[in-house]
Amino acid sequence: MSRLAVTLPLLVCACWSLAGAAPLRPNDLPPAPRGGTPGRGNPNVGAVQSAVPTLELLLTVRLLTELTARGTLTFGPDAAEVLRAELRPLATAPALGPLAAEQVQTRLLAALTGPQRALLTRARADLDRRAELLAARARFAAPDGPVNPTLTRYGFQVPGGLGVVLRLTQHPEDNPYLDSAPNRAALQRLLTTLAR
Repeated sequence: MSRLAVTLPLLVCACWSLAGAAPLRPNDLPPAPRGGTPGRGNPNVGAVQSAVPTLELLLTVRLLTELTARGTLTFGPDAAEVLRAELRPLATAPALGPLAAEQVQTRLLAALTGPQRALLTRARADLDRRAELLAARARFAAPDGPVNPTLTRYGFQVPGGLGVVLRLTQHPEDNPYLDSAPNRAALQRLLTTLAR
């Protein structure tokens, strides 16, 4: 077994325990590399960008789940109901896709107050810093470095890791809240917290 095969799962496990936070716009992301042959390990730039809105939604739901579970972020009954109305359909939608994910993300953020959005932004910035550190360590573990730094970073951030990220670059219309147990669990935990 290669050092990479041993090291990456350990780094992913370490990353999953980290706190995180606020969504970046796709233009804030580092560009994906243009070289290489598209495929499972090396998707082209268009495939990466088509996955970004759904990946951002996954991160927002993850962070809202963690922050509300800790009591760091709380919502009044009206705001909680608005959030639940946006989140509930994700549990059963047969498809999601970049446009729908971006629309849900926009409405979720609009339901937050300014201070709540600032808290989410700080938590996301912390998650980004930690993911960059883990990605740098993964580069040292891989003889040729990661295929795509953007995908590697998301792989350390989203529930379900790099497998979910790569699947979305191949099938951007997929709904990871149906297909990915960690994302389904995060969504259900958030809905349960908001119902209290």
